[in-house]
Amino acid sequence: MRRLTLTLAVLGGLCAAAPAAAQTPDQPLVLQLLAALPVEGLDNAQPSGLCLVDGQLYAVSDRHDHAICRVDLRQDHAVLEPYITFNAPWSGAWVRGLDFEGLAYRDGSFFIVSEANSRVLRVHETGSDLAWVIPSVEEIGVDAGLFGEKNARLEGLALLGGGRVVLAAERAPRGLLDVVIDSEGGAQITALVCANSGLDIEPPREADFSDLFFDGTDLFALTRNADAVVRIAFDGNGLEELEAWSFAHVTNAPEFRYQDMTFGKAEGLTMDDEHVYVILDNNGLARANDPT
Repeated sequence: MRRLTLTLAVLGGLCAAAPAAAQTPDQPLVLQLLAALPVEGLDNAQPSGLCLVDGQLYAVSDRHDHAICRVDLRQDHAVLEPYITFNAPWSGAWVRGLDFEGLAYRDGSFFIVSEANSRVLRVHETGSDLAWVIPSVEEIGVDAGLFGEKNARLEGLALLGGGRVVLAAERAPRGLLDVVIDSEGGAQITALVCANSGLDIEPPREADFSDLFFDGTDLFALTRNADAVVRIAFDGNGLEELEAWSFAHVTNAPEFRYQDMTFGKAEGLTMDDEHVYVILDNNGLARANDPT
């Protein structure tokens, strides 16, 4: 049986890449490729979130509702395998699958966003203490004009501290949901439509968010249809795209292209001080230059 592998790209860090002059989104800096590793291990893996804890990479797959996986980097490949297995508690809504689409870590717990029920699940690193930590954001997102198409819902999260969680709505249009959790467990939810982008995106691709990352100071977004990472800022007046960094030269290189590149493939983003990690979901496609 043919094994179709995903790719984890390890790229040069943003701080090291950036010159003194800020770059505009339509003129992104080009990240340096350090490694492009085929990802093996988990059957039917469709990675959709990535985080880094004490130098170790972790991921979730949107086809695996019961696991947080380790991503172990080897010299010429990476291995994705379950690390924590669990059964999520009742979410308040019947769904066929939880469809995990983003992953973050803080204070001993992982946080995963479920696209299917528009909530965030907390899983302690021991696999215990599972709880849904925010109410569904679906109604507020719909009222703002988000979630208008099937499979165009939540796609990433970032933990900003102080009980604040930012969720990314994927596309058609893309947007952000700012959730502030109070001491009694209630939540204030604000939705923002971010349809326009200064990034260079060729139709039929459209502006999107496929993951978020917060480094303690700045918020970054993965925009797979632009093959780029962009630093963003937002408030009640809208979204501002700041510096941007491109990895399009990697995903479009002859040795890395997939058979269908109509849309971007990058699903998960995380960073440390020296590296940017991006994981791709090939959607079952083989390499364009090698169908086996």
